Amino acid sequence: MGVRLIGWLINICLLGLIPCIARLFVWAISHSGVDPVAISDLVAFGLVVHSANINEISRSGSSGTWKTLFGGVSIVFIVIYGLLLFTTIASSNELDPMAMMHATELLSLASFVVGGTVVMTSISRHDRKWA
Repeated sequence: MGVRLIGWLINICLLGLIPCIARLFVWAISHSGVDPVAISDLVAFGLVVHSANINEISRSGSSGTWKTLFGGVSIVFIVIYGLLLFTTIASSNELDPMAMMHATELLSLASFVVGGTVVMTSISRHDRKWA
């Protein structure tokens, strides 16, 4: 159980956070005016986590309401992240950048929780299947 969870943290979360880590690194060593975190970085994290969720759910081989629920939740999050990515590309003056950043931060935190739940549920179902 612990190995798969640690693998998820390293392989999925760390991979999804590469844009954030790179931006923080540039922000820390330069005076270029780069923001420490950007909406697009958090969107990338969310897209990676939810893509991995869909893969984990389909790989689990089980069926039922949890598979449908978490698959649907991941798809909804991917659509929301796509819309957020569009707003960063289309940059409108009518959108409050701080509100967008806070909303994206909350979505990223929710994505982390949902992803962890999917992995933990998948692990517990796999353990019960082989017990």
